[in-house]
Amino acid sequence: MKLPIDLQFLRRPFERRTPPGSAPGTASKPEEEVASRIHVVAFGPDEFEEAEIDTADEVREYLGSYDVTWIHVHGLGNTEQLRQLADLFDLHPLVYEDILHPHQRAKAEEYGDYAFIVVRMVEIHPHLDTQQLSMVVGENFLLSIEEASAQDRLEPVRERLRKRVGRIRQMNADYLSYALMDSVIDHYFPVVESFGDRLDLLDDPLAAGYTHDVIPQIQKISSDLLTIRRNLLPHREAIRNMMGARFTRYSENTTVFLRDADDHTSQLLDAIDAYRQICSDMRDFHFALTSQRANEVMKTLTIIATVFIPLSFIAGVYGMNFHDMPELKWKFGYEFAWILMLSVAGGLMTWFYTRGWFKE
Repeated sequence: MKLPIDLQFLRRPFERRTPPGSAPGTASKPEEEVASRIHVVAFGPDEFEEAEIDTADEVREYLGSYDVTWIHVHGLGNTEQLRQLADLFDLHPLVYEDILHPHQRAKAEEYGDYAFIVVRMVEIHPHLDTQQLSMVVGENFLLSIEEASAQDRLEPVRERLRKRVGRIRQMNADYLSYALMDSVIDHYFPVVESFGDRLDLLDDPLAAGYTHDVIPQIQKISSDLLTIRRNLLPHREAIRNMMGARFTRYSENTTVFLRDADDHTSQLLDAIDAYRQICSDMRDFHFALTSQRANEVMKTLTIIATVFIPLSFIAGVYGMNFHDMPELKWKFGYEFAWILMLSVAGGLMTWFYTRGWFKE
C-alpha cells in the first residue's frame, strides 16, 4: 500500500527475511528477485576479455588465465547459481547469508584469504531506494553481486577497463574494488544535489504562503535525506577500517586512493547535514510565518473589538429608556450620541495609529 507523502518516512528501512533465532549462516531464498546474470571481465596490462556466461562453472576458464578476473552477478533470483559461486570461491556461510539478505549496512570484513565488502547504492526511480552491492575481493579475482536495479552504476568502471583509462588495468583486484566503491559513492552526489535543487524550488512558494503542498514536500525531502545519511554513514566506517593496519587485503598503493573515497563520503555527509538544516529552517520559517499571520488577524480583531466596546457601552446607556434620562427628550440627543460615538472611535483609532498598529 502506498503511503501518503507525509507518511513516507514511517516505512521500515528493511525487512529481515530469516526468522528470529535462526542459526548463523542461515540463508533464505529472496522473494520477487529477477533472474541472475553473470558478466565476466578478465584483464591485465595488455589483455582484456569481456563476456556474458550462463553457468558458474564457466568462471573457472578465466580464473588464473588473467591477472584479474571480475565476476559480476546482477540479480539474486538464481540461488543455485549463487550457491555454485559460493562453493567455487569457498565463501563463509555468513558471507553467503549476507549476500542473499540485502539489508546489510556498509561494512568491510576479512575472511582468511579474501575480503568481504558491502556498499549501499542509491537511486531515485521514481522514489528513493537503496540497493546492496556485495564484493568478495581475492588475490586475483573480484566477485560482485548486486540486487536488480534500474541504473547501472558500475558501467563507468567497465568503460575505463575497455578503453584502458588511467591505471586500472595495471592494478590488482583490490584497486578494482576501490574503483567500484568510488563509483557507487560518486553516484550519491547527483542524488544529494537534486534535493538541494528541490529545496530551492520550494523556497519562493513557501515565502509566498503556499504552504499546503510545500510543507509535506519538505518533510519528505528531510526523510529521504535521513535515509541517505543512514545508508552512507557506515561507508565511512568501512573505508577507514580498510585503511587500518589490521586490514591486510589491501596494498599500500590502494590504501592511498581510499583516502579520496573517505573524503567524498565526508563531503556528502556534510552536504546532507546542511540540506537537512535547511529543511528544519524552512519548517521554522513556516511556523513563524503562520504565527505572524495569526498575530496579524488577532491584532485586527483586537482593534475592532477595542473600538466597538465603548460604542456598545454608549449605545447601551442611551438604549435603557428610563423616564428621567434628560437626553431622551433633548432635540439634539440623537446627533449628540452620534458625535460622541464617532469622537470615541476616532480617538481610539488615532491612539492606535500613534502606537504604530497600522504600519506593516
